[in-house]
Amino acid sequence: MATMKKRKLTEQEIDEIVISEANDICKWEEPISVKPSGAASIRLSPDTIKKAKYFARLHKYRGYQTWLRRIIEERIKTEEEIILKDLKQSLESEIRM
Repeated sequence: MATMKKRKLTEQEIDEIVISEANDICKWEEPISVKPSGAASIRLSPDTIKKAKYFARLHKYRGYQTWLRRIIEERIKTEEEIILKDLKQSLESEIRM
């Protein structure tokens, strides 16, 4: 049995293959769904954690991580509302012109 040596493809050759296969629907596999893990990790200074623990107790939360999650979610919601409000005002002012 003869062994054939495979030659390395150039970047341009690889690009051409990928582009030609991207346009050929037969080359595509079934789509898959990927769910995010949902967990995130944020490093905080010991001083920040100490303050977060204090505020969590003050607001009667079970732990500082639960309190931080609530604060972050509220802030994101507020930011979304502000951005949407600004966008709406911007669109309304463009319509008036």
